[in-house]
Amino acid sequence: MLQTIEVEIDASGHIHPLEPLYFTPFGRAYLTLLPAVAASNANQSASGSAAQALKLLTSLRFAKRPVADLDEVQQRINNLRNE
Repeated sequence: MLQTIEVEIDASGHIHPLEPLYFTPFGRAYLTLLPAVAASNANQSASGSAAQALKLLTSLRFAKRPVADLDEVQQRINNLRNE
């Protein structure tokens, strides 16, 4: 099963999870580098981000979002690959 954890990477390249890990990570991983957090957002905790995500997921706007047809999306991807 794939798991995603949010981490910070310090100047020396060490990785620090932003939330406690209840398992010992091992194996392979992909790393996606995100833009640096602005100074005004630096004091916001990881739980604040999770709270914002949960608020979005339960919002009326999210419930009424357009949903794409899976076959159409796959066809667009194939077309872009073949260009």
